[in-house]
Amino acid sequence: METGKNRHIDPSVFSKTNFDKLSTDEKVDIFVGAYRVPRGKSKAEALELLRSKMNQATVQKPVRNLRMYWSAAASIALIVLLSTIYFYQSAPSQIVASKGQHIDYTLPDGSSVTVNADSKISFSKSDFDEKRILKLEGEAFFSVQKGKPFVVETQLGSVEVLGTTLNVFARDKELSVSCLTGKVQVKTQSQNVILEPGEKADLISGKLQKTSTIGTENMAGWRTSEYYFEGQPLISIFEEIERQFDVNITTTGLENRFFTGGFSNKNLNEVLETICLPMELNYEIKDGNRIRIEPRKK
Repeated sequence: METGKNRHIDPSVFSKTNFDKLSTDEKVDIFVGAYRVPRGKSKAEALELLRSKMNQATVQKPVRNLRMYWSAAASIALIVLLSTIYFYQSAPSQIVASKGQHIDYTLPDGSSVTVNADSKISFSKSDFDEKRILKLEGEAFFSVQKGKPFVVETQLGSVEVLGTTLNVFARDKELSVSCLTGKVQVKTQSQNVILEPGEKADLISGKLQKTSTIGTENMAGWRTSEYYFEGQPLISIFEEIERQFDVNITTTGLENRFFTGGFSNKNLNEVLETICLPMELNYEIKDGNRIRIEPRKK
């Protein structure tokens, strides 16, 4: 005779596939048939107790897992969000103007900058109001709001202002700073000069030289596509034309030759005529963007 102790459940019923297909009542019937009724309880009470426990196990476990899942997902999302915000705020901002392009930009403190062709500016946007420091490679015009010191760093030196308009040229081994309004301080490793409106500082052979012969209207004419040069090497002028028109210029026999004059960058042929005609130079344009310039044969 079988008793509650030695009765057993058919193992085939407990295969996952078969067991999952059973209804709750069918599962209860199997368990009721396999175990004796607890002392002090009727079969009906035992059945109801078992059914409630099974339902509780069926419902509560997924809910617990779901809560753990959403909690973990929320934590991961928060970490990703905070990391993204930190990276965005700490990563340096850049203003890059390609050849043939000028870019106008308003800095976080309200100061404005116009970046010349083939130039780049980088700065930290997150704390710019506290530390108005930026790095320049190329040429840019600044209109600086009054406030804490505003510093433009270059490879050859730094420029510091409190509130003014100025133009900074910093390419390769050349550094030139022009003050249009206010006051500007130019520093190199061993020198320091103060510029007032209409004055300009050039780094020549490692020395800062200040001049005041250039009118302010010519100091940053490139912003309106007007260029003026006074005693500049011809090679440097053709390099500027390369940047403004995105062309490649090859020159021959122009060493130690200089040019004074101006031009507009609206038309390449007119620019080349303006320079080459008085300097007795021949030029040839190939494929639209390759130019060869050489002295005119006599």
